[in-house]
Parts: sequence; structure tokens; C-alpha cells
Amino acid sequence: MMSKKQGIPTGTALAMIGLILVIVIGASAGVLALVNTKMSAYEKTTPNAALEAYMKQIEKQDYTELYEQFQTRTGSLSSEADFSTAMNTIYSDVDFKDLSYVKDDKSAEGYEGTYGVYSGGKKVSTLDLRKENETWRVETVMQSSGNLSYLIDAPADAQVKVNGISLGSDYVKESNVPAGTYDRYKTSSAAPTVTRYEISELMSEPEITAEGYVVVKDAYEERFYVGKAASGDVKSAGEKTMTAIAEAAARYATGDGGLGTLTGYFLSGSEFATKIRTMDNQWYTGHAGVKFENAEVLDLIQIGDNDLVGKIIFDYTVLSNTYGNRTYHCGYQIVLTRSSGSWKAIDLIVNNDLNPAND
Repeated sequence: MMSKKQGIPTGTALAMIGLILVIVIGASAGVLALVNTKMSAYEKTTPNAALEAYMKQIEKQDYTELYEQFQTRTGSLSSEADFSTAMNTIYSDVDFKDLSYVKDDKSAEGYEGTYGVYSGGKKVSTLDLRKENETWRVETVMQSSGNLSYLIDAPADAQVKVNGISLGSDYVKESNVPAGTYDRYKTSSAAPTVTRYEISELMSEPEITAEGYVVVKDAYEERFYVGKAASGDVKSAGEKTMTAIAEAAARYATGDGGLGTLTGYFLSGSEFATKIRTMDNQWYTGHAGVKFENAEVLDLIQIGDNDLVGKIIFDYTVLSNTYGNRTYHCGYQIVLTRSSGSWKAIDLIVNNDLNPAND
């Protein structure tokens, strides 16, 4: 009698096939993960792979890690946004599928050094390749990390940050010195004193912050003031005085106000009051009258107990039946000090860019 072969039931066979597929797929995934891990390690331990991996990050515009490396190595205070903009500018016209790397100093031994990056036969950048702790590091060589410099006048206890980076003592230029323009009008004992920081090599105007304080930029110099926001009676008196000064200055410029009225608001001996006496205000054509409107005081801060810095914007219209009315959108920065109980100006700077109506 012939024996009958024992077959595998269909359901069991399908289950086994499924199991085999799971094992194969799982093994493949494990191999792929292992390959990726090995590739990542390979990219860090071989020069050419490190260069290629770096350029892949550039192509993806994945700059966060690169910025952190740049900031750590250089100590730059430039923001990540500035860094990203600079990198996009350098690599804007690069064909990332056509790249080659040529070492600048071919006579130098080893792989460390600078490499020219070429795309389409043209050099687009220079990369610095160096080895740190058995890992190859790559960085774009920039012609300059930035060429902008600023001063920051802040109270001694203020914790000043630039683009989120705390300033240490290395950035202190001077300590216990008169703030801003005050040193020209007050003795050191009477002027508000500050710690003066100097920051440089920035790519764009930085964001300055200090917890518990307000930061405003000077309307003339590349300087920031750190102070407390004016409040209460000081704020009211400061705003009232600045508005009166702004109107007096505008009226004097068009021949509609007297010199004595304007200089009466200034501290005796101030540079502005001296200069304004020599100003020719007879140049403006005849007109029927003027209107001073829409005055608004901005960024009024205290630098010490008796000193204020603020900005004021306003519209000044010259009325003329002959030439038609002409409106000027004006902006001043005014520095005030309290002298014998009254607020007096020690400086006035005209900067009409302060007025957004001129944008």
C-alpha cells in the first residue's frame, strides 16, 4: 500500500510565509539601521565623507548645529538668522550635484587645512577641515563674521544679553562712567553712571535685552541705553517737557517761534543751545501759519533718578495759500536732566527716520 505524503496545511503555510517575511524585513531594517549608524560614524572619521556630509547640511539649509559650532568657536554675538542669511548668500548659486574639493596647500601633509569648494568649475567657498577628538570638523571660512560695532550703556547690576547671549566682563569697555552724552554737560559726580560695553563684528543690528529694564537705541550714535521705563510723575513731566521743546524747535526752524523760547528749555551751556544760536531760520518762504499735531513720546527711559532719554514724533504742517500746505513728519531724540527741580534739555537730535510716516 503506497504511503500518502503529509502536506502542510494552507493556513499554516501562509502563517509561516508571513513569519519569514517579518523576520526578513526586520533583519533588513536592522541591517539598514546598522549601515546608517556605520555611515554616520564613517562621515565623522574620514575627511572626504565629512566634507560631503557638511555640504549636505548646507543643501538642506540645516544651519542650527553649524551656527552653534560657529558661535562656540568664534565667540560671535551674531544671531542664527544672520548666520543663516550669510550662508544662503554664499551658497545661493551652487549646484550641489556638481561639487569638488581642492586642498589649497597641496604641499602640506595630512588632510587638515582649507579646501576650495568648486561647482560648475567655479570656486564658491572655502572650507576649513580639522580633526578634533578623532572626529573631522568642517566649517565655512567667512571673509568676516561682521563689521558692525556698538556701545551699550547699562546700570552696573543689569544682566545684558546680545541676541540671547549674556555679556561677560570681557565685553566691558569702561565701568562707572557718565552715560551717553551726559559726560559733556555734567561733572562725573552729578552725571548718571553706567557700565559701558563694547560689542563688535556683528552682521546686523543686534537684539539687546536686559531683564527688568528697557533698551532703546540712540538716534545718532551706534549706542544702546539700558534703563527703567519712566513712570508716574516723572513720565508725565518728561513727556510734557519734550512736547514743548519739540514744538519750540519746529517753530523756530520756520521762523514762527523765538530763539529765547527754545533755548529757555535747555540747560545753560549745552552744546545744542550754543549751536542753535548760529542757525539761519530766515530761509523758509512766507506762509500763513503752522500746525503742530500728533505728537507722541516714545521709549522714555530713566538713566538714574534725575535723567531721561526719549524720542518724540509729530507732524508739522506749514500753511500756505500760495504754495499749498506742506506737512513734515518729524522725529527728535531729546535728553533731559532735572536741574533745580525743573526738567531741562541737554541735547536734541533730529532724526526723521524715527517717524514711521516716513517709511
